[in-house]
Amino acid sequence: MAAVTPTQPGSPSRPTRPIMVSVAACLVAIYAVMFIAWDMIAPFERPYAEGPVSVVLGFRVFGLSAQLMHALQLMVAGSLAYHLWTMRRFGWHLVVFSVGYMLVSYVIWAQVYNESEYILGFGLFYVVILLILLALTFPYRRKFV
Repeated sequence: MAAVTPTQPGSPSRPTRPIMVSVAACLVAIYAVMFIAWDMIAPFERPYAEGPVSVVLGFRVFGLSAQLMHALQLMVAGSLAYHLWTMRRFGWHLVVFSVGYMLVSYVIWAQVYNESEYILGFGLFYVVILLILLALTFPYRRKFV
C-alpha cells in the first residue's frame, strides 16, 4: 500500500510545505532584496573599488560585469525562493548547488585576496547563512517533488 502524502489545497500533486521550508524561502527572498538588489541599485562603498563589485567563483569583477553578475545572482536567489516555496525538487538542487558554490567561492576568494581583516567576518557570515539554509531544508529534502 502506498503512503499518502498530504497535499496543498488546490494542488493534488504538491506536498504541503513545512513551515521551516517557508521560512527558508522567505529568508532567501529577503536576502535577495536586501543584499543583491540593493547592491544593484546603490553599490556599496568598498575601499578597493569605485562602483559595482561582485565575486564570481572567488574572483572580483567590476563595473558592468559586476552588475550582470548581480542580475544573475538575483535570478538564482529568486528561483531558489520560488522553488522552495512551491516544494519543487529543483529547489532542493538549488540549495545544494548554492551551498557548494558559496563554499568553493569563499575558499578561492580567501586564498586569492588574503585579506585577513575580511576573511573571518565573511567566512562566519557565509557559514551562518549556509547552516541556516541547510538546517531549514535538509530534514525535508525527500518531500520536494
